[in-house]
Amino acid sequence: MTGSSTGIGAAVAMECAAAGADIVVSCLRSHDDADRVAGSIRAAGRRADVIPVDVSDTASCQAFLKSCRDTGRIDALVNNAGANLLTAAMKDADYFVKLQTLLDVDVRGTLQLSKAFGQHLKEQDRGCVLTIGWDQSDRGMEGDSGELFATAKNAIMGFTRSLALSLAPKVRVNCIAPGWIQTEWGTGASDYWQQRVISETPLRRWGRPQDVASAARFLLSNDAEYITGQVVNVNGGAVR
Repeated sequence: MTGSSTGIGAAVAMECAAAGADIVVSCLRSHDDADRVAGSIRAAGRRADVIPVDVSDTASCQAFLKSCRDTGRIDALVNNAGANLLTAAMKDADYFVKLQTLLDVDVRGTLQLSKAFGQHLKEQDRGCVLTIGWDQSDRGMEGDSGELFATAKNAIMGFTRSLALSLAPKVRVNCIAPGWIQTEWGTGASDYWQQRVISETPLRRWGRPQDVASAARFLLSNDAEYITGQVVNVNGGAVR
């Protein structure tokens, strides 16, 4: 799975390993974090390989698929890699630089890996692809970040529904649309955002990476074998 060195991705990797899966942990830069996640998976008795990938680069994605195939049978792809525009280097970047980054990483990365892995899984006659959207994409949120993420994540959510039709009946394709999940940005968010999250969330708390991981485990499992082409909100019931 991509973007699995920290946050939601790490939680999904650990949850799937706990359910009995062997995991390919992948990142672009956070190699130490990826090694820690892989070490935890191995300590729990499952196999974990660390394979880096730049999801915005076609050659890197092709090499990633080959390396994953070399580890053994592929049963699923989780597309969690995404550009971090809210913290670190991209926080103060120009609006259209941020847009291009999202299109390169989130959209192009999801599309080219899903297409490549999806075809491989179809040839195997079985498999799952899971993408990551955003629960506010189709209802909107004010501000630059809301506009930018809605643009990228709506594209991913629409692509997911279409790819599910393209790969049926052999391969299932679904999307998780997280709401307010307390990852790096949420941990340090201002009082305004802390209060806004609670007021907009009927369950009256931030979501945790583990909440997304539990949904991912279900959608990837045989228990969800009649579910495809769906966008599943994991957002504490938020409707605004």
